[in-house]
Amino acid sequence: MKNISRRDFLRGGAAMGVLAAMGGATMAAAEESYTYADTIKWDAQYDVVVLGMGLAGMNAAIAAADAGASVVIAEKMSEALAGGNSKVCGQLFAYGHKDPDATLAYYKELAGGRVVEDDMIATIANGVTYLWDTIKDKFFGGDDSEFMDWTGLPLIGEMSPEYPEFTGSEKIALCTTHKGVSDSFLFSTIKSAVLERKDKIDVWYESPAVELIQEPETRTILGVKVTRKGETRNVRALNGVVVATGGFECDRRMVQEYLNITNYSVIGGQFNTGDGIKMCQKAGAQLWHMNAYEGGFGTNSCGYIVEEGKAAAQVATLTHNAMTDGAMIIVGTEGERFANESEIPRHGHLYENGIWENPKYPNRIFMIFDQTQFDQMKADGVFRTEFEGDVLSAATIEELAEKTGCVAERLADSIESFNSFAANGKDYNKNRAAGTMRAFDGAMYYALPMSGLMLNTQGGPKRNTNAEILDTDGKAIPHLYSAGEMGGITACMYQGGTNVAECFIFGEIAGKNAAAPKDALPAYNAAAKVESTPLTLGMDTDVAAAATFEAGENEYVGTGKGMMGDVTVRVTMADGKIATVEVLEQNETVGIGDKAIEALPGRFVGCATAEEIDAVDAVAGATITSGALREAVKAALAQAK
Repeated sequence: MKNISRRDFLRGGAAMGVLAAMGGATMAAAEESYTYADTIKWDAQYDVVVLGMGLAGMNAAIAAADAGASVVIAEKMSEALAGGNSKVCGQLFAYGHKDPDATLAYYKELAGGRVVEDDMIATIANGVTYLWDTIKDKFFGGDDSEFMDWTGLPLIGEMSPEYPEFTGSEKIALCTTHKGVSDSFLFSTIKSAVLERKDKIDVWYESPAVELIQEPETRTILGVKVTRKGETRNVRALNGVVVATGGFECDRRMVQEYLNITNYSVIGGQFNTGDGIKMCQKAGAQLWHMNAYEGGFGTNSCGYIVEEGKAAAQVATLTHNAMTDGAMIIVGTEGERFANESEIPRHGHLYENGIWENPKYPNRIFMIFDQTQFDQMKADGVFRTEFEGDVLSAATIEELAEKTGCVAERLADSIESFNSFAANGKDYNKNRAAGTMRAFDGAMYYALPMSGLMLNTQGGPKRNTNAEILDTDGKAIPHLYSAGEMGGITACMYQGGTNVAECFIFGEIAGKNAAAPKDALPAYNAAAKVESTPLTLGMDTDVAAAATFEAGENEYVGTGKGMMGDVTVRVTMADGKIATVEVLEQNETVGIGDKAIEALPGRFVGCATAEEIDAVDAVAGATITSGALREAVKAALAQAK
């Protein structure tokens, strides 16, 4: 039927008959064209909605805001817990020393023969090639004086590059933006950049996204259902949604189904439960790299067993010590060794027939060692005393097998074979180096229950070079983007710092493309149009106005960066020395950072120089918060000079 004007409808009886047949809804459609989006009552509206406040989400939000878009970041955790792996990781980024050919060759070898589209590898490689300058220019005002290349230095340098045998490795480095690691410094820097854009970016904490809202005909993503302040809100995204919610390592069912692992502990953030993956699947997304993950750095990438929801403690790190050398083997469920115990894993990957693969951890794992070895572990301080109560002991192998549930014959064979390998200097089972083996002394046998270590997963919705999420036919789902480790580039082997690099590279791409104005949606009249009065930018946000603190005579306010944000103090001076230190603002972790907040201020009393402040000992277990207090007190003292 051709379009009929309202005047035509009101002419004559025939027109009245047509009007009656078509009904009120059709008449409304004829009067005014509208889209499926108009049939939804929207509670809030922005140009771009970003899910997740890690480095990926924050970079996407910044890029979108700088492109002129209004943005909201919906983060499921509180401000104190927000950030996922971005906050607790090493703060290291991969860098290709401005050599695109070498970087590209290196990242192609990392794929380990897995099919990864050339343009995707080229995108990550090109970004890594120049990432030092990208971060320096965008977030540090062109000043890289504090940046650090860790190549050749102890421990971290072992991963810079992580695969020195690969083509182009001589140009690959691990870098930080200051002389420190695992202190949330980079995360805090990017968070500050978000807060500086509060006129363009709203932040909603404790506001998990639960479902993407999708137009039924074109499958365009129109917005997101977000649970906030006890209610579910329909949040309109006029131009795009960026999903940056991290991996699924904390969802044990997903880990079992995709990685075939049941015995593991998480050593990164504790809140990555695959939320974004599930939402994107429901919207029709194709998944990739769901079997790729990163793990620990010693003892077959296994560690102490910790309670659920608490970050796991590693047993050994990037070095050889009494936990990896000597009369010690690691066995699985029935008592058989499953890897070279003294080999240093590469982000949890173990060497296997020319390639470094993710291990399939046994359902039960035990570190088996003798009396001499146990004594050495404790003497060297490499055994965590809080786990000593977990150790099982026995006078015989048979007794130890009974206590562990291992098969006695297989456990005995593993120990006896190892003793033979140690005596002959050749491990015919797992090729362990002769210098790392010593035969069991036979005095006592010990078993430490262990679990596999998981840092983060790499799989998720497949994205293209525009950061668009693809459906199962390989077509972009309109207005849907992703960044970060949720659907990351890693298909096999992993170079340290690549996940952080992806947060910057694909965060920028996703944010810019999500911000771009989009074509109008098609007309829709299968449901009635509804009226909405949505909240918009600045009407509801958890970004607080910058706090101001008064300072009287001889009082000075200073700030330092803690693990969870700024630590601000007010210092009172008397006779050129510190008389009192008052903590005005802090958000450090309860039970960890607050130990320093309580104990340290009084120790600064009497200090008159920055050197004296630096000499004040940190509170054990709260090193980063202690450092933040020192920096805050020094900043205040500098004003008094």
